[in-house]
Amino acid sequence: MTAMNRRVTHYLLLAAFLLGLPWLCAWLAGKPEILEGVKTFPPRTEDWGELPGKLWNMRAPFSWPVFIVMVAGVLAVCFPFVRRLACPPAWTERSPGTDRPGKFPWYGWLGVAALAASWILAWNRFDWFGWGQRHTYVMIWFSFILLLNALCEKRRGWSLMTRYPWPYAASFPVSALFWWFFEYLNRFVWNWYYLGVQDMSAAEYTFFATFSFSTVLPAVSAIAALLKSFPAFSDNRLTRMAAFRLDRPLNLAAVFLAACAGLTGIVFFPQYTFPLLWISPLCLFVVVQAVLRERSVVADRLAAGDWGLVVRFAAASLICGFCWETWNWLSFAKWVYAVPYVHAFQIWEMPVAGFAGYLPFGVEIAVVLAWMHPGLVEEPDAGAE
Repeated sequence: MTAMNRRVTHYLLLAAFLLGLPWLCAWLAGKPEILEGVKTFPPRTEDWGELPGKLWNMRAPFSWPVFIVMVAGVLAVCFPFVRRLACPPAWTERSPGTDRPGKFPWYGWLGVAALAASWILAWNRFDWFGWGQRHTYVMIWFSFILLLNALCEKRRGWSLMTRYPWPYAASFPVSALFWWFFEYLNRFVWNWYYLGVQDMSAAEYTFFATFSFSTVLPAVSAIAALLKSFPAFSDNRLTRMAAFRLDRPLNLAAVFLAACAGLTGIVFFPQYTFPLLWISPLCLFVVVQAVLRERSVVADRLAAGDWGLVVRFAAASLICGFCWETWNWLSFAKWVYAVPYVHAFQIWEMPVAGFAGYLPFGVEIAVVLAWMHPGLVEEPDAGAE
């Protein structure tokens, strides 16, 4: 078996583990209502009282103690990085690079015009546009991706779209598969559901949802590339921090157990373990890379105490998430949330504590992109295609 075939085989097993473990737990535990909910397609869950087996009882009421503990924990984790970004150490130096500001390309103006037009169409209900009203999301995001790449071209003299055209193009279908996986995990916790898709057939929903999901990785990676044009993300202020070595057996075991706890916990205790939905896939992915002794964009950098790429992609995902929530707010086909214990203080449809999920989600995106092609996360040894 060649190295490539061995790698593909291992990652197929990884996918089977991620998909199969929650299902197996629900089956072994004799929870047919969960299995029925997982099979509901398209996800027509607007009326929680009609969910299979009354799964609506997972929507626990708001709890101040849980909210305070969760927010305090997130702030405690983020504080050292925010402090470094806001107050860089005295030894901070700008990393040498070859970026040279360029001109704002023509496709950027196309992105601006298309974004403005699609935003207007998304937030209004024109009679003549009824046929396309529910599909404005994908129009907005393809326009935004064009604009992001144009801004990067202006600030850095290149963009992912122009320097790595084929790997970047491949990130669109990979993105669709990537987000469909999270849609699957959500069927165990029902933290979000969709409005405006009630009358769509399964085939129609799958077709149009796949196009929308295909924009996730390209958008986050484009924002991450743009952030690298700012000193806070291009110098070495996020280096010389605490190191984390995944090649140490205890650390590896802890990360693996966290992944398993998340994938099983969303079956047995979804109202308590739902945050692990955003962490478990990342943990399992880096564990597989460590076991296979593959180069890992996360593990290698964290072992050296370099948190720059991790923080940059977490920030990119958070920025992207704010844009996602903004454009979703008044759209016809949209998602809404039902998050246990912390569903309060909404920004658009998202409870404020829910934005914390975008941080590990961005790191997951970095890991997947680097696995596809190191240039998509700007690894030092990445060569142009």
